[in-house]
Amino acid sequence: MLRGHRRAARLTLEQLAEASGVSARTLSDMERGRSRGPQHRTVTALADALALEGDSCKEFVELARDGRLRDHWTRPARLCELPRLVDDFAGRAAELAWVRELAHVEGAGVVGLVTGSGGMGKTTLAVRAAHTLRPSFPDGVFFVDLLGMSPNPAAATDALRLLLRALGVADEQIPADVAGRASVYRSVLRDRRALVVLDNAGSEEQVRPLLPGDGASRALITARRLLAGLEGVRRLALDPLSSPEATELLTGILGERAADQEPALDRLVQLCEGMPLALRIIGNRLVSRLGWDAAGLVARLADEEHRLDQFKAGDLKIATAFAMSYEQLAEDARRMFRRLAVVPSPDFDATLAGVVGEVPVEVAWDVLDELVDLGLLFDGPAGRYWFHDLVRLFARMRLEAEESPAEREALAAAVTSWLRT
Repeated sequence: MLRGHRRAARLTLEQLAEASGVSARTLSDMERGRSRGPQHRTVTALADALALEGDSCKEFVELARDGRLRDHWTRPARLCELPRLVDDFAGRAAELAWVRELAHVEGAGVVGLVTGSGGMGKTTLAVRAAHTLRPSFPDGVFFVDLLGMSPNPAAATDALRLLLRALGVADEQIPADVAGRASVYRSVLRDRRALVVLDNAGSEEQVRPLLPGDGASRALITARRLLAGLEGVRRLALDPLSSPEATELLTGILGERAADQEPALDRLVQLCEGMPLALRIIGNRLVSRLGWDAAGLVARLADEEHRLDQFKAGDLKIATAFAMSYEQLAEDARRMFRRLAVVPSPDFDATLAGVVGEVPVEVAWDVLDELVDLGLLFDGPAGRYWFHDLVRLFARMRLEAEESPAEREALAAAVTSWLRT
């Protein structure tokens, strides 16, 4: 129908695009049936540009509306749906406000990137924010786990096919190659207002084809890596929860079980150092064991040598979260990471890291950058680096598992000697 009205008006695609403000690419997609349900504002702009009146205008608008409804009801069910909300979510008020701002900030194809170490609550934050933003994205909120830390991360081409199907594109209209799929994906999103959550991204190469182009759609990425190569994205780094936020999360998980256990709960919060996954595991252990109390769990955690073993609840294990990052490291970075566990001071510089890793300081800088990039170390402006305490315990566990007693003794002696000079 659109092609017929355009030809009756003696307009080329380019002329209609200029008159309506709708891109020639979008008009071409509509005429070929690739865009079956254009937005009402697009249809109105086209009707005005084509000078449609009376019954012709009414029919044009009604057919477009029917196309939108048909596109909605024929969309494959349950593809790319958001995970469920967690009722006892706590804290992160400023971070939630930052994500909500993505929906309202001016600009085309706005992308937000949330980074942080394993266990810091990136996915939980993104899911919470995406649920609250549903009303702002009438064309849908979509979620894809890119499995970036797994041995087999999702390929961009597979993620694009899944997203295109969720957006209502028929299989026969999905190109075979990444570039073609990315082009159709951007074209579909251009005339929609949708939010795409790209969780657990592993690399820039993986996520670039999944970003929206022009238009009102938005993307929210979570990643352990900093993805420093991504251009023009808004960045948010997740830090550990503050002590009040951590207490709120733990008591929220425990509910009535938190009553009259304040001193022990305070100690548990300290031992978790604001890591949401650690707090979740501790809370879940307590609520699933009716005979346990917080003081008893504090006693179990008192032995630092075996403390990490206590941070597990069912299939939730803090060591597993850290191991996923550790396995991403090159061998020289793994070696330095686990050997840094012997450093007795709370922080250290690249020179000491070089002593630990038995490498020049220039090499140590590169390795430390890799550890920071994966969230296994924190860094500060003065060139100092430090562990989250639970990550330090994991590093020590790997050291004991992968290096002999003689190697560990020699390492401790080298560090002690360097600190005394």
